[in-house]
Amino acid sequence: MLVLLLGGLVVSVVSLSGCLGALCENSCLLRFYCGAVLTCLALEALAGALVVALWDPLQNGLKYTLNMAIIHYWDDPDLCFLLDQVQLGLQCCGAVSYQDWQQNLYFNCSSPGVQACSLPASCCINPQEGGALVNTHCGFGVLHLDQDAAGQVVHLQGCWSVLQRWLRDNMPTVGGCVITAVFIQGTELLLAACLIKALTVPKAAEDTQPSPP
Repeated sequence: MLVLLLGGLVVSVVSLSGCLGALCENSCLLRFYCGAVLTCLALEALAGALVVALWDPLQNGLKYTLNMAIIHYWDDPDLCFLLDQVQLGLQCCGAVSYQDWQQNLYFNCSSPGVQACSLPASCCINPQEGGALVNTHCGFGVLHLDQDAAGQVVHLQGCWSVLQRWLRDNMPTVGGCVITAVFIQGTELLLAACLIKALTVPKAAEDTQPSPP
């Protein structure tokens, strides 16, 4: 949330400088706007190059992050909420399979707690079970069941393969959005540069006019 807040603040400041620079015909604000847009374009190009160059390590890092999220599921409420949303949205459970939840201290079958051999409600095929509220006990005891019986209650497939497929299927859409954003930024930069040039020419003409006697 902090990253999103700071990003929105930066975008607002840059957009406001461009609007005020154009309305007030202020070349300083327009130059600041051009510099900010150029910096954004450079950072986007750098990010794209890093994603292409480090695609395999990034995927391995994402898989490792999923495993760590499973292990520390109850340690952080934000992490718990995020992993639940991933499992609900992608209809999956665990990283590679639902058995990955054995790595969690509380869901492990050797745990002395009431959640031993259970799964989070976000793993359930129908967590609400036809009601308005989520049944938080729908995954209780599932790890005791055989695979066929467990498949009637929870999603058996891990989130990693589903996430890989989602990324692959949505790559053209993401690429199109990036190209559109770069085109819009380039157009804004060109228009701002043209306006700066238009403001500079009359000023230069005024400076070259002979002073009255």
